[in-house]
Amino acid sequence: MRNQHRAGVFVAALLVASSVSGHTVINEGEAVAGELTFITLRVTHGCGTSPTTSFRVQIPDGVTRVTARYLSDWKITKTMRKLDTPFKNEDGTMVTETISEVTWSGGSLPDGYYGEFQLRAMMPKEPGKMLYFKSIQGCAKGEIRWIEVAKPGDPPMSVKEPAPFIKLIAPSARKGA
Repeated sequence: MRNQHRAGVFVAALLVASSVSGHTVINEGEAVAGELTFITLRVTHGCGTSPTTSFRVQIPDGVTRVTARYLSDWKITKTMRKLDTPFKNEDGTMVTETISEVTWSGGSLPDGYYGEFQLRAMMPKEPGKMLYFKSIQGCAKGEIRWIEVAKPGDPPMSVKEPAPFIKLIAPSARKGA
């Protein structure tokens, strides 16, 4: 019982620490390589006291079949890019381009609240790879550029404005597998 209490206190401390840190993060942390995945990018604050009015995310190479979750009061804009290697979709149609960037704009997320911007996408078949979803949080006054990637060997959160990231895992490493 005492260990359960300590574990609960530890988890609560981690949650408080992560909410205070103020980074834009991906909730899931891991995704199964080669599978469709929901990716939730959480914005935890505005720019100073200024509300968030746009959120732009760059889709890493190798991530395909991207769809953005609709949020009322926000407009979604998608930027496309040609694929180096086209592929056939499940229905047999040839896919020659993919989304390279998604922007939500026109809404207003007040400072002091958090918001979630969600994507659904096919992950590359590369277990162990880290994917960085570089993002720019636009505010009524200013912006925060969540685009920094730590040097190899350094902790991902060791930079001032870290890019949200997700680690690809093998299907056999999936929880419950």
